[in-house]
Amino acid sequence: MKKFFVLIPLILLSSGCVKPQEQQCPSCDEYCKENFEVKASEIPELDKHPIDIEEEKCIKIADTSNIGMGNCSLKATEAWFKEIDKALITLKQILPADKYEKIADSQKKWESYIKSEFDVNENVIYNKAGSIYYTISAGEKRELIKQRALLLKNYITDANEP
Repeated sequence: MKKFFVLIPLILLSSGCVKPQEQQCPSCDEYCKENFEVKASEIPELDKHPIDIEEEKCIKIADTSNIGMGNCSLKATEAWFKEIDKALITLKQILPADKYEKIADSQKKWESYIKSEFDVNENVIYNKAGSIYYTISAGEKRELIKQRALLLKNYITDANEP
């Protein structure tokens, strides 16, 4: 939603509805009367990862059921774990053994951290009364895994640069 509010001024400025102080635009008032509404289809979609897109589709199908949405986040979490596995395989193939060893060591420590975070998550959020907490718990777990997957992907990009 924040992206929407940031993009509206840009769209309005480029359309002529919002005029800079120094610039006079005689047709702006007419244009704004005819085009006062910004359609969602006119707002450029930011690049999204396919996993995020699939999760959003799943959530739409879940039809606002807390359990359904939480299950969608858990499916996305599984997909992000697979991305981590793929990234580690790629890093092992492209990095010298001594450099990959550092990644492997970091991964072991991260796995220990994640196990601890998941335990805290379940004790603080998941076990609360109400199905919304299942959804919140699943979303936070997904986000932790997603961040690691994206970090490893960045390592691949950095390793491939000269």
